[in-house]
Amino acid sequence: MAMNTIFRLRSLGSFICSLCIWLFLLPIVARGEDWRQFRGKDAAGVYSGDVPKQWGDKQNLKWVVPLPGKGVSSPVIIGDRVFVTAFSGFGQDLKSPGNIEDLRRHLVCLDRQTGAVLWHRSPPTRFPEDKFEGFITDHGYASCTPVSDGERVFAFFGKSGVYAFDVDGKPLWQKFVGSESGPTEWGTGASPSIHKSLLLVNACDETQALLAFDRISGEEVWRVEAQLYEGSYSTPVVGQAADGSEEIVIPLSDEIWGINPATGKLKWWVAESLGKYICTTPVIGDGVAYVAASSKVIAIRLGGVGDVTQSHTLWSRNAGPGVPSPVLEEGKLYWVGTNGILTCADAGTGKTVWRKRMGKGNRNITYASLTKANNVWLSMTQLAGTIAFRIEPEFEELSVNQFTGDKTPFKCSFAAANGELFVRSDQYLYCIAENGNADLADVESQLPKQRVTDAFSSMIQGAQMFQGRSGNSVGPAQLLMTFDVNNDDKISPEELAESPMPKFVQSIMMAKGDKNKDGYIDAEEREKMQESMQGKPGEIIGRKNAANRPVRPAVVAEAVLER
Repeated sequence: MAMNTIFRLRSLGSFICSLCIWLFLLPIVARGEDWRQFRGKDAAGVYSGDVPKQWGDKQNLKWVVPLPGKGVSSPVIIGDRVFVTAFSGFGQDLKSPGNIEDLRRHLVCLDRQTGAVLWHRSPPTRFPEDKFEGFITDHGYASCTPVSDGERVFAFFGKSGVYAFDVDGKPLWQKFVGSESGPTEWGTGASPSIHKSLLLVNACDETQALLAFDRISGEEVWRVEAQLYEGSYSTPVVGQAADGSEEIVIPLSDEIWGINPATGKLKWWVAESLGKYICTTPVIGDGVAYVAASSKVIAIRLGGVGDVTQSHTLWSRNAGPGVPSPVLEEGKLYWVGTNGILTCADAGTGKTVWRKRMGKGNRNITYASLTKANNVWLSMTQLAGTIAFRIEPEFEELSVNQFTGDKTPFKCSFAAANGELFVRSDQYLYCIAENGNADLADVESQLPKQRVTDAFSSMIQGAQMFQGRSGNSVGPAQLLMTFDVNNDDKISPEELAESPMPKFVQSIMMAKGDKNKDGYIDAEEREKMQESMQGKPGEIIGRKNAANRPVRPAVVAEAVLER
């Protein structure tokens, strides 16, 4: 055979081989913009593409569809499919919640291009369920964002269990994780995540445990449970230490844990009181985990064995965000507080670089985490719209975008894919895209009018917010810790005046909190207020098997060597 023929055959073979590899990888590339979990890749809240900077009822709205019920979970996007959860039948109205036996949860799959419902699953509710009172009235029974591996979608419905479906809606498996209730009785709020072959489920409320399931078979691979596993509503995130070892970072009420994802063994802990509840999810970069709560923000160097409080705590500061999770970007840590104040801190030192008030008034309360796209930052309030801004060369507010026809609160975080934004309210799911020409009024005209509930009224119901742990403590207890603007560990009337709370609430807080009448609420007074509003430490409600659990799991030093 002639050499040129051999050369041509080899070239053809190389071409065919390359083509096959390219075709094999094509679906992966095409799915590269998926937003598969809460806050996207690594739960970081960062999207690499451009998104619209302005939108409204008739502007850049690709489609809008009514949801079967309320919820604060965020949507996820897999290719041309959008997944979101909701709850209905019970708890839709504060004054007349209905019969809890009618509670139904929903997983809805929609076409990304049109918003058409492709399929809808409503797993049976498992009882007993937490009552519709206290903070549950503010977030309900569909608070966990689903997660997907690209072929399957997983939904966590608390005491009703974990459900796995393929992307076409075929049921694959289900697992119950527990039926307990934590001391606050706030229900389920932690979104699941995926690490390699594992589905990670933070079942803090249901059974004081972090669970790992084989995402294909549904078999439980490991669990780590303990009495100290309390107060966490965080999505499990995995970071890499300097030595290459992987660690799940879980913030709890009184400690922060590092867990080996391969074995479920505790590697290290940091003794740091973060408050009775941690609603945020850590962000991780360059071997450092940044954990935010209502009372403080702390930076921890990953790695180590046992108690690493002194050796691995890089810095700690007061006044955290409350509910929204932070964004780590180019050596800076950004967060917007529940009170609507945007903070930029140096990631290396924790010191404040600058702070900005995002809007005014009690409608500006923020639960949504910051989202950074390539061309814009987004901070979504509950009732006052989304603030689009940039931070370079300096902070500049670009626009305030609001769906004026939708009077229900927005409490979820954004999802982004293919240059589009996805967000839900208590009533609708929206797709925001450049040159979208849908009209919210067209959808509204086809729906019965629902009673509008101001978001703040669900946090403040008269004197209830000053009652025990079943009262609505989220208002003052959570916001109070974010009002220490000058970080002197005191809350002044002037600092409260900048808050989104009504003046009468500010007056009540000062009257009840300032016991020594020196004009401030100091740290000791603040702690007493928090105890009266949330229940005293150590009081456990609905913990059937707590006595059988270790206080803290044993540390396995060998786990450090496992990858």
